Amino acid sequence: MGNEFTRFVGIEPQIVFDALLTTFLSERKAMDEKRQYRHQGLTICTLGGVGHGKTTLTAGIIKVVSRIGSTQMDAADFESQQPTHHSIEPQTYVSYRAVDYETSGRHYTHIDGLSHGDNIKMLIGGSPGIRGVILVVSAVDGVTAEAEAEIRLASQARIPTVVTFLNKAEKVEDPELIEICEMEIREILTDCGYAEEKSPVIIGDAAKAFNYKGQNPNSDHWKPIVDLIFAMNRCMPQPLNPLELPLLMPIRKVIDTPKGTSTLYGEVVQGGLAIGHPVDVVGKGDRIKTRCVGLRHSDAAASAEEKYDEASKRAEDEVQVDAEMGWITPGQVVSQPKSIKSHTNFEAAVYVMTQEECGTHIPLVGNDKPEIHLWTIDVTGHFHLSSEVAIVNPGEHATVRILLDVPMAITIGTRFEIKKMGAKIGMGVVTEIIE
Repeated sequence: MGNEFTRFVGIEPQIVFDALLTTFLSERKAMDEKRQYRHQGLTICTLGGVGHGKTTLTAGIIKVVSRIGSTQMDAADFESQQPTHHSIEPQTYVSYRAVDYETSGRHYTHIDGLSHGDNIKMLIGGSPGIRGVILVVSAVDGVTAEAEAEIRLASQARIPTVVTFLNKAEKVEDPELIEICEMEIREILTDCGYAEEKSPVIIGDAAKAFNYKGQNPNSDHWKPIVDLIFAMNRCMPQPLNPLELPLLMPIRKVIDTPKGTSTLYGEVVQGGLAIGHPVDVVGKGDRIKTRCVGLRHSDAAASAEEKYDEASKRAEDEVQVDAEMGWITPGQVVSQPKSIKSHTNFEAAVYVMTQEECGTHIPLVGNDKPEIHLWTIDVTGHFHLSSEVAIVNPGEHATVRILLDVPMAITIGTRFEIKKMGAKIGMGVVTEIIE
């Protein structure tokens, strides 16, 4: 305890008490949130071609889990529920059905997108936070171009686990055709970096399982679904706890003081922070090494007037650090030391919004120079399309190379918006850093 107080020698007792109380409350809040998070589930989704049985398989899983675990709703209610329209940008939505279920101590939030476009937007936009995939492939039709595009995009977005269900197997009379289809799936998964031992392929018939009237989990009707659930429990990752990730707070506003401190405003999007912790400020130049000397969480950051001002409602934290005037500017990020670097050159998967989604019809072309909205500022980005792609039209996605005019804090998985003529026309996710 003595060491804890040595850094406060010579400081007024009330300031010492306030600092220790702030640290205590911050750490207690983090502990409470960690406890709560352990009860939250892993978000997974079904990917695959149209008509390959994604929704039927999800309903079949619900039916089996209701017998061997617990579910939020029954299979019939899942199929009949009204889709959720989740906003990932103003006027841009991902439409899906969702269900929560628990089995063998694993709690899943299972997302079933309504269309191929919904899956693409979900993977690139990072919402609603997919961490695992069930790839559904019809043994009759094989892997479609859309399904392959989705799984390659899942790999680029660093979704760690894919479990495959080879559906409608009983409709294929020649066993060799099933083997060929399984080999095709395995080849694509391997090419995308999914190891065979962590990416099993389960063969079965979702409709047969869904239509089964019995209650025996060991029946031939349900056995493939049970095998799939066991594979999910074995291979799917644990839920990510944002509090246990490295600190990251994009800076929206900076107020300098002549006393050698700067007050930074923004939202702590991951990790934790307490007074006295060393931090880095990264982006737009050299790394700045400093420490947190003051902290106020978002629930107390807004004034009484701001809390009732609809336009200013935002989750925002206030952090004070040691820094000379002019050192720190908006667009940089506060981070855990050495956890993130500045870059200008990277590859990204991008999606261009339709006119219905953004109010305009603007494609991306080679050597385009749109604005990249990254963290809290706009930076000019020089786009380079691959030789196979001449243009990315609204409603389409592609992998592009981007060179920023200003070095920004970037890591694989960083997401951004694309703007032209003042309008948001697309979104992207960083898939590779080019040194």
